[in-house]
Amino acid sequence: MNLEEQKRIEEHFEKMWQDDKKPWIDIGMEPDLDEFFKLVSQKYQKAKILDIGCGNGWIAIRAAQDGHEVWGIDSSETAIKEAIAVAKTLGIDKTTHFHVGDALNLPYEDNSFDTLIDRGLFHHIIAENRPLYFQNILRVLKPKSLMYLHVFSTNNPSTNGELFTPGLVKEVFAPHFTILSSSADPYPPKYPVHLLHFILERAS
Repeated sequence: MNLEEQKRIEEHFEKMWQDDKKPWIDIGMEPDLDEFFKLVSQKYQKAKILDIGCGNGWIAIRAAQDGHEVWGIDSSETAIKEAIAVAKTLGIDKTTHFHVGDALNLPYEDNSFDTLIDRGLFHHIIAENRPLYFQNILRVLKPKSLMYLHVFSTNNPSTNGELFTPGLVKEVFAPHFTILSSSADPYPPKYPVHLLHFILERAS
């Protein structure tokens, strides 16, 4: 494990939130995420959803507006304060629960969640810390739970993070998850980022 390097990554993003730099929000929600929420609503009347690396809660809040109960965790205190304030303004603070914390040390009970959202965290988990990532998410997820994953591709113009091919994602996640669907951003990309999107289901 290399938690010291992981901490430096967290500090980098806290500085971005403090400087109001949120390029991942400017891109907006991709169609795959809409499809994921449709699948969640078909499978669960009121899912318990965990959004890791939730930032200011913009995706978690969308899920709560769909009628689900959502927990969001992020290392940025600035982002979490914003998430709590927005949820209260929208009147969904009873079904959203935001916490400052670490995805590699999740503070939730075993088998707590029906669904996991990781839209942009995994590619900032350095390779040697991936076992700890899986240890944590598998502990808190229920069998047959759904997961949304969004990672940098090898076509990504930036090197700020780990880069993946569809085959590598399958290799890394296959011991624990089945890929239900996947897609890639158009290339060349509209924004200075190229991403892969996956909907997965945890093995029983």
